[in-house]
Amino acid sequence: MQTGQESEDAGPRIWGGTTLTERREARRIALLEAALDLIGEAGAAGVTMRAVCRRANLTDRYFYESFTSRDELLDVLYRQVADEFLEPMTAFAVADDPTRDRALSELLVDKVLEDPRKSRLFLVEPYSSTGLGQTTIAVMPAFTRLIQDHLFTGIEDPVRRRLAAVTMASGNAGMFSAWLNGSLRAGREQIVDHCVATITAYRGIYG
Repeated sequence: MQTGQESEDAGPRIWGGTTLTERREARRIALLEAALDLIGEAGAAGVTMRAVCRRANLTDRYFYESFTSRDELLDVLYRQVADEFLEPMTAFAVADDPTRDRALSELLVDKVLEDPRKSRLFLVEPYSSTGLGQTTIAVMPAFTRLIQDHLFTGIEDPVRRRLAAVTMASGNAGMFSAWLNGSLRAGREQIVDHCVATITAYRGIYG
């Protein structure tokens, strides 16, 4: 009896040159991209199930194929973007190189400039009432640990090391948010210099 499901014995069913799994993944990616476009235009407040479906040219049936709600879509998207920031930063942070601080700062600033949609979601939207508060609380400790365990290893007191990492992470997040929303007017090099100076300052204060 045909069930409409892919069978392991028969192999994946092909339609239009793609499998059911591939088509589902393509729809999921289209929904996430649509949400990013809406965030870039109007912020996370503009992300609704209907708006995302219209932008992706899909029906709500396909929305619920991938996500249970608008909040779940935002949660998935936020975590995905956070990983895109964290992975390259980690590669630079763990390197024992005297030029590491500037290289890491340049990488971070260029990542912020790379895709305004993603940067707005990651750095601006958590400050508004978008339902991202709990997701941000869950994600940010990874960035704090990166600073604590690799940039501030010279701070011997673990409490002071933790204080420095948490304060720098939250402070820079606020700085980038202000830069992106236009309330802080500064050039790329000024922002890079600030990030390097911040790392050096905290080492001096707590070292």
